[in-house]
Amino acid sequence: MSKISSLSFAAAPSAALRAPVAVATAHQGKGTGQRLIAHGLDTLRREGVDIAVTYGDPAFYGRIGFKPVSDADLPAPRPLNQPQGWIAQSLTDALLASLRGPARCVTAFGDPALW
Repeated sequence: MSKISSLSFAAAPSAALRAPVAVATAHQGKGTGQRLIAHGLDTLRREGVDIAVTYGDPAFYGRIGFKPVSDADLPAPRPLNQPQGWIAQSLTDALLASLRGPARCVTAFGDPALW
């Protein structure tokens, strides 16, 4: 299961924050998670979103185009406990550029335990 939320910045292209994807243990290792993420990214592209961001395992998400970003280049909406997990990718032909904060996301992602 995956959740998507808009992520807004003071002056920036459109961005979406994806919650990490979870796949039941019995179904892991079969590409299910990667297919779910690819489908979500395709949907975001069709909706005109420029940047996808998530906070998860860089090794897993790196397989589908996510790259580490610093909080200075792409501010997180909350302080990060594991900054190496703050990752993003451009959904357009444009390079991923630095964005200006502050970043805001839905209230449900406001719990500090998630960050």
